[in-house]
Amino acid sequence: MGRINTGRLILGGIVAGILVNISETVLNTVVLKQPWAEAMRAMGKSSVMTSTALMVWIAWGFVYGILCVWLYAGIRPRFGPGPATAAKAGFVAWLLAGLLPSVAMANMAIAPVSLLTTSGIWTLVESIVVTIVGAALYREE
Repeated sequence: MGRINTGRLILGGIVAGILVNISETVLNTVVLKQPWAEAMRAMGKSSVMTSTALMVWIAWGFVYGILCVWLYAGIRPRFGPGPATAAKAGFVAWLLAGLLPSVAMANMAIAPVSLLTTSGIWTLVESIVVTIVGAALYREE
């Protein structure tokens, strides 16, 4: 097994992160804007996002994109290069960062199941797509 090409990993991860941030913006400010506002109101919280919170979410998107491509680079020697392996890496990333936290939030009644279901389906597709795109930029050489 070769070493991970850090430069290509960062490149693919940044592109994936840009796509994550675009997707999450559409999801949370258009598709789920009203359900999130209602859920926040029910918890006694403001639905207005502070600039600090926005910066954290943007950073999260880039970290997530980099981790998705890192996971792809890590499993690539075993499963082979290409979009099928990238889709597997994106699915595993979604399981860890999307599904498990949503199950926990639903279990604790922090957010409505319908909101979490819509978000979960959206982010499953998002995770797979951004990982495939980021992985397309990754090379071992």
